[in-house]
Amino acid sequence: MEGRLKARSSGSVPSTLGRQIGVLPVGNPPPRARRPNPRQLLPPPLQNRKYTEGSCGPAQFSEAQSDKTLSGRTKNEQLSAKLGKVKVKQASPPSSDLSSRPLSKKYAPSPPQSSRSLRSLGSPAKVRDTLSSARSSDGPSENETEKEQELWVKKPSKTVTEKEILDQNQETDVSRIYDINLHAAELTVVPMLDKFSNLRVLDLSCNFIEKIEKLDQCKDLRELKLYDNRLTTVENLKNLKELVMLQLQYNKVKQLGKGLVALSKLKSLRIDCNKILRLDASELSCCVQLTSINISYNHVDSLSALNYLPNLEECYAAGNRIKTLELSRCKKLQDIDVSKNRITDLSGIKSLPNLQTLNVSSNQITSLKPLGKSKNLQELYASGNRISELSFVPDFFPRLEILNISCNNIKTLDEVCVLEKCEDIAELFLYENPFCAPGAEHAHYMGEIQAIIPQLEILDGAHIKRHTQRGAPLMRPMSASTIISVRQVETQMKAMDNEMSSFEKSILDRFESLRTSCGLDLTDSPLSNRRPEPTPSLTSQRPSSKSSSRSKIRDALQFASQNFDEPA
Repeated sequence: MEGRLKARSSGSVPSTLGRQIGVLPVGNPPPRARRPNPRQLLPPPLQNRKYTEGSCGPAQFSEAQSDKTLSGRTKNEQLSAKLGKVKVKQASPPSSDLSSRPLSKKYAPSPPQSSRSLRSLGSPAKVRDTLSSARSSDGPSENETEKEQELWVKKPSKTVTEKEILDQNQETDVSRIYDINLHAAELTVVPMLDKFSNLRVLDLSCNFIEKIEKLDQCKDLRELKLYDNRLTTVENLKNLKELVMLQLQYNKVKQLGKGLVALSKLKSLRIDCNKILRLDASELSCCVQLTSINISYNHVDSLSALNYLPNLEECYAAGNRIKTLELSRCKKLQDIDVSKNRITDLSGIKSLPNLQTLNVSSNQITSLKPLGKSKNLQELYASGNRISELSFVPDFFPRLEILNISCNNIKTLDEVCVLEKCEDIAELFLYENPFCAPGAEHAHYMGEIQAIIPQLEILDGAHIKRHTQRGAPLMRPMSASTIISVRQVETQMKAMDNEMSSFEKSILDRFESLRTSCGLDLTDSPLSNRRPEPTPSLTSQRPSSKSSSRSKIRDALQFASQNFDEPA
């Protein structure tokens, strides 16, 4: 069979023509002529050959003849014209001036895509990658100038006018505009906002802005959102002295510099997901009113500059390169998240009086004792470390409600049993520790933990169901032959009366709370007997947490018990 194919191919296919239909190729195909580099001298065999407009070599001629055979039309003329343009540009003699020749339509930079199609591609980085790949496929990048390359990388300039902002807010007077929302409007520059003197909130997020500018006249601005742009520096904010919240996450900022020097009233700052290498005290010392800062997922190795923020309450610094934690001067700190770092010691946050939520997951911590006694700590997340001891937890953290100690080095169940002394503990995570590994002595530990710590509500993410019975039990359904006594009927009726009275009480309580919240006069209320003021307990003295849902529920119940009336 192979010999027949060779005979057919050698006898019927000319050396100068392409392969005919139905003939299988045998052996390696003939080498194709490579396009010479116009900047180098042509090989000797090609120096004396003249290329004219529309001429082509043997390989190109075979392709053209094959196309003509297949379609029955003279496509070689179109192909020759197309190839001729290439030959004139790349295979001309070295003496010709290539720089004076204009680019052909095929290699000329095509206009950028529409704004809507670019926005559909997703992030700005993906848009740039798509444009660069299209550029490389459409033509050679060697002959493109820097100006032509910018047409592919940069977004076409776009802004909004004053009339468009008024139409968006359905207003005709600029003095009545307090909030401007230009989220994902494909802007490349900050629009002119000089006439909007009463502007309070400005949202320029998810755009293509590369520089902060044109905000000098917005002196009453309180909130500025510039996240997910192309910013590299923080600048031109010196006139925004009333600014309270600034969001700069998902940019390419490498340092804060002096951009925050004039923001003395700033309370919330988000600069996470940038490229910040370090924080200097001089950059943040002016923001003395700052209560919340988020510098997660940068390249910061120290948080010592935050000690100059005396009013700081929330600090989020996950995903950095922090090795030592030093925040002892921030006495008002309530929530700290330093997960996914390289921390080995927690003595830098020892005995913070107001600390309520601490997340030190995915670090290199071997003990929680350096934390000291944090009597207000409610939530502790320490998974993914090297902790092996828990015996001190009830004494150090008596009000602990949530503890995640999974993926550590706890070897015995006795270390967990001491948690029964934590009266408020409700959620516990213990999986992937040596004592509960598959095949260990306590591999089926969940039932034992439930018996030892009965106050648990969630264990390893699973809700613990408890069957509690309130009031008199309802009568079991009986068959027709069973004689129902009068006492059983009375018991059942009393149970139903108790349920109705409790339901009525809840309705009255809700009605009174609604009247109180609406500010109505309660002198005519039939429920005039107020409950005496309860004595303050330990739970009532506990500060409220901004992140703990359990604390919010507890405070709401306490407020209701102190201010709402008893039903008559």
